[in-house]
Amino acid sequence: MWFQLLSSVVAVLICALSVPQTAWSQERTTVVVPSTTAPRVPPLDKGSVEGKTYKNATLGLELTVAPHLELGAPELKGTAGTVPLLVTVAAWGPKKWFSSREGTIFYADALAYYPEGLRSTDDYVRKVIRANQPEGFEPVDVAEGAKLSKIAGVSFARVDFRKGTVYEAVLVKACKAFALVFIFPGPDLETINKLTATTQLKLDSSAGCAK
Repeated sequence: MWFQLLSSVVAVLICALSVPQTAWSQERTTVVVPSTTAPRVPPLDKGSVEGKTYKNATLGLELTVAPHLELGAPELKGTAGTVPLLVTVAAWGPKKWFSSREGTIFYADALAYYPEGLRSTDDYVRKVIRANQPEGFEPVDVAEGAKLSKIAGVSFARVDFRKGTVYEAVLVKACKAFALVFIFPGPDLETINKLTATTQLKLDSSAGCAK
């Protein structure tokens, strides 16, 4: 079972590879692992990719990545209509020998899998921090709490992480039925900020998200 395998390592890695530290984060995706069962969830499909754009009508979402990134195929993890359930898609820049690879990873996680009192954006941010730390990624300025950041005008809570030469920003937004999570890995803060600035995002009313 995919979930049993992923929960054994606490942080789910979409593509886990044993490579040097400067490159290993290029295939790493931190996905929070829930701990309880829950009722059925709204329909969710894996969506589709058209050039630089990922579209998912069941989420009411359209994502266009930075021009130098290449989108891969989306994946649906779990059984549609039940939990645990998430959909994910990743886009990566060219591989680099002496610098961390730039990328954008998106996933939507069904909130019905979590207790009703633990489904807010702040709750999910705390889950992300707990999942990242065992992997050696320490939050930057965590004492100040999550910061507010925007993707194409849509507000998210943001926490940055660092591990050696790898920098990573995680942006989280809990909506009606799903937590929307964006992960931006790269070599430094300046690169990450450029990635977020060149990412385009559209959310329609079916997403159940307030901007």
